[in-house]
Amino acid sequence: MRVASLAATLMLVCGLPALAENLPQFPKAGPPGSLPEAICDTSSPNAGGWLLGRWVSPHSRWEFVRQGNGMAWILDRKGSVDDGMGWSAGTRIEGAVTALSGCSFTLGAGDGQFTMDGVLTDGGKVYAVAANSKGKTARFLLRRER
Repeated sequence: MRVASLAATLMLVCGLPALAENLPQFPKAGPPGSLPEAICDTSSPNAGGWLLGRWVSPHSRWEFVRQGNGMAWILDRKGSVDDGMGWSAGTRIEGAVTALSGCSFTLGAGDGQFTMDGVLTDGGKVYAVAANSKGKTARFLLRRER
């Protein structure tokens, strides 16, 4: 009896990988890719009025404000999602907008500790790719805060 039970269990275990192939596969977010094409002439400087204000993305809130002759930004992380960037719940990062056009920007903080490039899309959202000093990257899709 034990031999038959063991044999049945072995056959069941060996068949599990084949059964798993038939389970529904859910899409996974891929690694950050390249930015979409800019919808404006990025070589023309811009004061950045389109970027000023508050933006949100999952687990984060962004604010862009005028500071002196330039623009500054603040990122507040709401959650503790492990996205590879090493952030914890409540992380706050501040920096300067280092380049700006009518539909794109580059952000920086802490002498290369954090950089981000973003592009305004046709739908009024910002697609951005960020990197930290350890080479970890993350992507963001920002929309205006309601």
